[in-house]
Amino acid sequence: MIANAVLVLPMALLVRRDFVRLGRVSWPMAIWTGATMHGHALASFVLAFVDRGGLYTPGPLSLTGGTGVFLLGAFVIYLGRRAYGDQARVYGLKEDVLIEHGIYRRSRNPQYLGYGLMFLGAALAGGSGLALVFTLVFAGLVHLYIRYVEEPHLTRIFGGAYTEYCQRVGRYFRV
Repeated sequence: MIANAVLVLPMALLVRRDFVRLGRVSWPMAIWTGATMHGHALASFVLAFVDRGGLYTPGPLSLTGGTGVFLLGAFVIYLGRRAYGDQARVYGLKEDVLIEHGIYRRSRNPQYLGYGLMFLGAALAGGSGLALVFTLVFAGLVHLYIRYVEEPHLTRIFGGAYTEYCQRVGRYFRV
């Protein structure tokens, strides 16, 4: 968990470098970002299991609610990937179109929102304080990454169209 969080800073700096040099993410960085995201997911699920009951004793309500939040997150990720239409766009290898349809009409970052919901759902289902803290750390790191790495890059690539999109659609969600 700590190693994953520590590795996010150099990853963010290298992704930013790729954005400046290549206008997209390189293959090694796409692998690193994917491994970081999926590693964080695995660690979060393991923590929720190992620390189950650390915050409260899980019962039918927490299991049902947590599972519902988890499944909602998985569905949001699915909708985001579906809207991309091309797996290369998921990891930043292809940035030729500003995606504004599907779930991107409501969220500029459904992938991150979905992962956050999945982690939160696992923490709630397991009653895990450690998994909840891990989820909050994830949310904070992702927010900084979006704010200082991804958004400036998308503004450079798409200019005024992205600025207008940001005014219409929330960073994470807008009703």
